[in-house]
Amino acid sequence: MVEKLTYIESGNTSPYYNLALEKYLLLHCRKGECILYLWRNRRTVVVGRNQNVWKECRVELLEEEDVCLARRLSGGGAVYQDLGNLNFTFLVKREDYDVERQTRVILNASERLGVHASKSGRNDILAEGKKFSGHAYYECGDSCYHHGTLMVCVDLDRLSRYLTVSEEKLRLKGIDSVRARVMNLKDLVPELTTGSLKRNILEACEEMYGLRAVRMEMQELDQEAIAGEQERFASASWIFGKN
Repeated sequence: MVEKLTYIESGNTSPYYNLALEKYLLLHCRKGECILYLWRNRRTVVVGRNQNVWKECRVELLEEEDVCLARRLSGGGAVYQDLGNLNFTFLVKREDYDVERQTRVILNASERLGVHASKSGRNDILAEGKKFSGHAYYECGDSCYHHGTLMVCVDLDRLSRYLTVSEEKLRLKGIDSVRARVMNLKDLVPELTTGSLKRNILEACEEMYGLRAVRMEMQELDQEAIAGEQERFASASWIFGKN
């Protein structure tokens, strides 16, 4: 049973730092605690743990345009992120891991904004038939996390240029392009900002768990340990794997 709700927000926009912090929080989450972690990355393509980067994105173009390439711990597909995207992570021990409940927090936060959203399959959240949020999952021992993206005002031109999606996958989805499948929340709520979305998620989370969140500050964390993980996430051996 979740007895403590902890909230932490990263002010760093390096994907390697933010992924390292996510892993650190996973390993330090305590029994009976749920950590809500919110973060943003500068222009980045993030691939799933088992993906071949050369098949998922235009690697040379990323290098030319100074776009980061990163690999996360969880599975799932490649995503493009920039400062118009908000990432969320729920971190808990296995006994409190409840994907349906955690997903409901995101759905409720959307409803608070006036966006009527619905879950599609295991990984996507849609509004008006288009995806604005993709989710992925990871477990390590008795620690688990559920994380995802929330597109507020992502640059869709860059998204469609950087990601490569097979024609077969597009055909199965019944769409002409990856851009045709996704949307920004700002299209539905013009006044929305990532800041206001953060507040709505935190409030929806507090309401779901019936707890007031305790804010975790960066100075409470072992920055040396996080830096070690950051170095690993930024390494070519991790990003490119055996490819």
